[in-house]
Amino acid sequence: MPHDLKTTQAELDDARATLATLQEQVRDGDDTVTAQQLADQRELIGLAELRVTAAERAEEQAAAEALDARARAVGDRVRALVADDSTTPLVDAVRAVMDAVTALVAVADERDAVIREVADAGAVVNAKLGAERGDPWPATRYGFRTQVIPPVSVQAIGEGRAAVAPAGDLIAVALSAALVGRSDVRQAAVTLASSVPEATRRVAVGVPGLADALRLTAEEWQQHNERTRYEAGQQGRRPVAEEVTA
Repeated sequence: MPHDLKTTQAELDDARATLATLQEQVRDGDDTVTAQQLADQRELIGLAELRVTAAERAEEQAAAEALDARARAVGDRVRALVADDSTTPLVDAVRAVMDAVTALVAVADERDAVIREVADAGAVVNAKLGAERGDPWPATRYGFRTQVIPPVSVQAIGEGRAAVAPAGDLIAVALSAALVGRSDVRQAAVTLASSVPEATRRVAVGVPGLADALRLTAEEWQQHNERTRYEAGQQGRRPVAEEVTA
């Protein structure tokens, strides 16, 4: 069995050093050094060089075998992962986020509509009460003020204020708070959300089951206006052809 490379290299270095010493002795006039000694030392060097080569080959073979075993092990892990992988938790989580966002938008829109309606009514009354440069808020005498330019709001003097909270702002706040410390994820989400609708389809197709989960039903499709249908279609969410009647 060949020695390890470190040992055989050390033996070769020693053999070369011994030959160099013998040669120097001859140069210095030492006539006790024989030709046979020099020849024997050269043979030892040759043998040591062969052993170094053998050790190098053994190391290369061992490295190749180790790499082969490692590659096979990784291949086994990849096949096992693919066989066991399920995107169901991801798809369910995406649907849950969508439902939560839909609920948030609905709540925000409903509240905003009420505030805008009351703000508009207050603005009309304030104008009829004689609002002018010198007295812009005559409605104050009735205990209220309203504002119809952003931020739209209503104020009950001495009691409090209610202002519109745009759904987009609230979604952004939720996203930012949920992803605190994960600016990479947040930036990726913002980039995709502000990109073309086709980007949504591209990502969804890359997650098995997600594109189908996002697909609108024929009934949902019929409930949307033409503009929404177009955008949903660009996202790859159009119902299967046989389900669509219009």
